[in-house]
Amino acid sequence: MRTILVQIPNHIVSAFMTEETKRQLQSLGHVEWNPHDRPFHKEELAEKVKGVHAVITSWRTCALDDEVLEQADQLELVAHMAGSIRPVLPTTLVYDKGIRVLNSNYAIAISVSESVLALILALGHRIVPVHGIVSTGGNAKIPAMETYELRGKTVGLVGLGMVAREVIKLLQPFGVTILGYDPFMPKEKAAELGVRLTSLQELMAASDIVSLHAPKVPTTYQMIGKQELALLRDGSMLINTARGDLIDEEALLAELRTNRFVAGLDVFVEEPLAADSEFRRLPNVIARPHLAGVNPDSRLRVGKMMVEEMARFYAGEPLTFEVKREHLAIMT
Repeated sequence: MRTILVQIPNHIVSAFMTEETKRQLQSLGHVEWNPHDRPFHKEELAEKVKGVHAVITSWRTCALDDEVLEQADQLELVAHMAGSIRPVLPTTLVYDKGIRVLNSNYAIAISVSESVLALILALGHRIVPVHGIVSTGGNAKIPAMETYELRGKTVGLVGLGMVAREVIKLLQPFGVTILGYDPFMPKEKAAELGVRLTSLQELMAASDIVSLHAPKVPTTYQMIGKQELALLRDGSMLINTARGDLIDEEALLAELRTNRFVAGLDVFVEEPLAADSEFRRLPNVIARPHLAGVNPDSRLRVGKMMVEEMARFYAGEPLTFEVKREHLAIMT
């Protein structure tokens, strides 16, 4: 019988798996649960992976580095119940050993896309400043607090991966025009998504709303800098639920001080955001502490989808959420 090792600490397994999901996992083989309320240490994991056929990882679990993988004599599958697998799989040795890799990005993309829409609507409808005025006894029925509608606007998506594609689905009822910048996306595929590909500069200048969805790789570091931010229209909106260092934060702060546009920021270069950060005080910013993708619903969806994908693997069926060698290099 195959053995499946679950790295997730014992006290939070129920956050990822319902009893039904656990039963489905146990139907796939003998499950060895992490007995600790902490991740395995490297030495523990190196010993545990001997004779194991599948390993389930998640946020902050011990990395499967070269030294650990050298001990994995029967490992054939790594299933990651979290977002990017890069933190727990810092090596391509896994592919050299013929091990298949699964990832839960899509399960999280669903939640992130809802957060993108929520930020757009909250900023457009001035939800936070209006509440601030009303809650302190003021009159918020003033021109500065009038609604900015999403309907009919031009939305620019920087990066057209899983999250962006879910955002596109949510935007459909609003009759928006969607522009996209993604050097990896063929024009024909973008057209199928209802997106017109443009240069980054054209997207920044032509969009009423810009939402960032690019991966964190060397070529995207501070891809939105002073010149790109200057192209944003007065009265426009910038959303970042991807990675903080896609933007030059000093340049962003300088532009936000002018109050030319509003921003919804879920990610920052340094997290948690410093207590004295100016981002916390700017009236034209909604700041969130990297909450867009993870919540009780998405964690359970992650567990369910990964166990279902594992079942497909062991049934010899086509996989939906496999991470190939070439994908690992551009994952955030």
